[in-house]
Amino acid sequence: MRKIFTPIIILMTLAVQINCSAPPTFARTTYLNSVNNDDAQVYFQSGIAKGKINDFVGAISDFSKAVSLNENFTQSYWARGLAKAKIADFAGAVEDFSKVIEINPNMQNAYFMRGLSKKEMKDYTGAVEDLTQEISINPKNKDAYLIRGICKKELELYQSAIDDFNRTLYFDYQNIEAYYYKAGCEWKMDDLDAAVNDYSKVISLNSNYANAYYNRACIRWNLNDYNGAVDDFTKTISLNKDDADAYFLRGLSYLLKDEYKLAVEDLEHARNISLLDENYELYEGIMEFINVVKTGDTKSISSVKVPNKSNN
Repeated sequence: MRKIFTPIIILMTLAVQINCSAPPTFARTTYLNSVNNDDAQVYFQSGIAKGKINDFVGAISDFSKAVSLNENFTQSYWARGLAKAKIADFAGAVEDFSKVIEINPNMQNAYFMRGLSKKEMKDYTGAVEDLTQEISINPKNKDAYLIRGICKKELELYQSAIDDFNRTLYFDYQNIEAYYYKAGCEWKMDDLDAAVNDYSKVISLNSNYANAYYNRACIRWNLNDYNGAVDDFTKTISLNKDDADAYFLRGLSYLLKDEYKLAVEDLEHARNISLLDENYELYEGIMEFINVVKTGDTKSISSVKVPNKSNN
């Protein structure tokens, strides 16, 4: 299964949260007990202002000054963690969210944000642990189930991941990402009919979801449904005209339908795209299949299984 075309953009969430003076679950605290606390507030507000204009490096600097003046300034640790995530310093974000948890271990969203950061670091086991803790604090956090499911998928815990995606769908039955990733797990478990159904659900919710068409086409290929595969690869190509894989596999589908002219056109188109992309491995593979067309030996092609491209 290919990468999700509209991936979970964690940073969109972060951008919203950093524009707030405090996470919604925090009780607001007035830091007016000392000159240091007054100065810490000034730096904190300055960091928030810089975050709003996407100056995250400057924001981090200000939040660091705030916590140097007030080592228990939870809001600044939180905001600095968000800003670090925005510049892909996920290890630094983990440190800041850990500090938030140290100060307030029962705060909603702290384990969630640390889990998200660990996921970006590919520490899937650590992310699952944090997201499980978040769910124990806030069992209605549908995003925690979703992200935990994605991490479990990476750990090849497919059935457990499906359970999490179903939990997300319990709270949000139109969650496209939950259907998409659930289909990927079902594909891995060879439950191809279920995977087709879930990719179809994705498409019903977003008719321009190119990768859902592509993945469904691959499964239909594996089910020897070459007409269905051609239809889905055609839709993929209409949404992404430079998709060499889609042209290549549609060409093979045409070949197995004995539509040789269309097969050659697609294979040659895929070959040209792969050459422009300097994808020489794909280029050489396509040349082999073009030679197969010339010899008319399609039996070997029909036995090929299109793999699940699991890096989503």
